[in-house]
Amino acid sequence: MLKEFKVFYGTDPATQEQLDEIEQIVVEQEIGRVWEARISIPICIAADGSWENERKPAYAEFARVRIEARIGEGDFIPLIDGRIIEQDPGMNANPGSSTLTLTVHDDSSLLHSESASESFPPGTSDSDIARRVFSDAALGGNIDVVDTEGPTNQDAVVQRDGTRMQLLRSLMARHPDYYAYVLPGSSRGTSDCFFKKLPTTPDPALPDLVLSGPDRNLSAFNIQRSSNRAATYEGASLSMSDKSVSEATSASSEAAPSEGEAATAAGSSDTRRRRVSPGVGDHTSVASAVESAALDASFTVRAEGSVLPLCYGAILSPYRMVRARVSNSRYSANYVISKVTHTLGLSEYTQSFSVRGNSVSPESAVSAAIPAAAAAVAAAFNVQVDIF
Repeated sequence: MLKEFKVFYGTDPATQEQLDEIEQIVVEQEIGRVWEARISIPICIAADGSWENERKPAYAEFARVRIEARIGEGDFIPLIDGRIIEQDPGMNANPGSSTLTLTVHDDSSLLHSESASESFPPGTSDSDIARRVFSDAALGGNIDVVDTEGPTNQDAVVQRDGTRMQLLRSLMARHPDYYAYVLPGSSRGTSDCFFKKLPTTPDPALPDLVLSGPDRNLSAFNIQRSSNRAATYEGASLSMSDKSVSEATSASSEAAPSEGEAATAAGSSDTRRRRVSPGVGDHTSVASAVESAALDASFTVRAEGSVLPLCYGAILSPYRMVRARVSNSRYSANYVISKVTHTLGLSEYTQSFSVRGNSVSPESAVSAAIPAAAAAVAAAFNVQVDIF
């Protein structure tokens, strides 16, 4: 299966000489964190005593770098587009042991670069604030913001006192199922901005992750079921206009999964009880706040694994949903991709990942799917589960 990657320094494609200099590229993508790429380039001492590649403009601090990859005959997919924020020359007296490592961060770092104070007009919705923040940041790409409900207190004022990303995080805290993030834009040197919920259906562009059988494309799928993450959330809000009190409660077991049954359906006596942050009712209804928090707490199943390089024909990335087929296990379900590590070498491209889910297949469906003659074999298949 054909695997290729491209590198752009600034807006110019890397020359063949520059591509030949690259020993390895590792790109780490994760929900809620700055995406990072590490580019390893061997260096050596020139005849005049200078270190080769040390002063090249393409490798200068804050120079832009874009990395794209593709598998098969599909389009190239951007893995990261950002700036060089670290240069680590590992100089060694032994021949062939010196390496320059360039660390690239995506444009999330630009949202976190400038601290300032700013007020927004009373009654402005959180989604409109997110649009303005992204627009002012001017990252060059598209802006995709899903509308939130208007503030319940029309006199409430939102004040930015810090960086743009700190403000966006405070908005996310009021809408726990929303995420603010950037992705590489369609044009070089740009980033698209998002403020929206995680997906609830698998991405049709991503083939199923399959652990066994003739369609196997996984080398491992290690599952962890953290039942203690499940929680019941409650909250209350006082209306300053009529002095009425609104109260609401929601349990993670009540959060509707995208398919199947809730991953952890324990009763309230077995799960934690939590309260939403004070004042959240000024910007969203208490009912919406507790339901969102309970939905986030319902993701009690996590898994880590890696795909077989010659068998999986797509490029994984966070903020997407994919289906995993783990034989006839109840853990054959839909998962949100939370982290992907892409390793691009001279002759290999590997992808390792972390996913999370809030559903399992119904017990009846799993039992019905196992032929009687294969029951003994299925019983011998062991999945390691850690419960905290």
